[in-house]
Amino acid sequence: MKKIVSILLLPMVLFSCQKDEFVTPDYLIFGAFQGSCANGCRFVYYLDNTKLLEDKTVKYFSKKDLSLFNTSVSDDKFLLAKDLLLKVPASLTQTNRTLFVDLNAATPDLWYAEIRLKNRVYTWTFDNATGSTPVYLKAFADEMIRTAALIR
Repeated sequence: MKKIVSILLLPMVLFSCQKDEFVTPDYLIFGAFQGSCANGCRFVYYLDNTKLLEDKTVKYFSKKDLSLFNTSVSDDKFLLAKDLLLKVPASLTQTNRTLFVDLNAATPDLWYAEIRLKNRVYTWTFDNATGSTPVYLKAFADEMIRTAALIR
């Protein structure tokens, strides 16, 4: 009888210890606040399950005021962006390091991402240079940058 109970409990123990690969935040704020282009290098978006908004003033980076997101973005662009909410790596919420920047990078593009998860806010600043972007952030960073290019 003990063997049967042990055999039944073993899979439960093994599978219950696995951590989720992704988290689903209440919202995601993403954008660029510095770049290597003549115009339009600064942009920031707010994304949740129902909408995509833009801060046309681009003051969110300094003020951290959600009310700045007052410009609705079209539904087709929302559809392009909404999957980002499903691609936030859980490992990003388990680090105290929030700045991933290579000061010697060839491109001065700086990106920003912020989520709220279980009433806690997490933020990251990164340049997405290969030497400074950790492996666990790279796929999400690439996807975020690709999505930003599609919705701009």
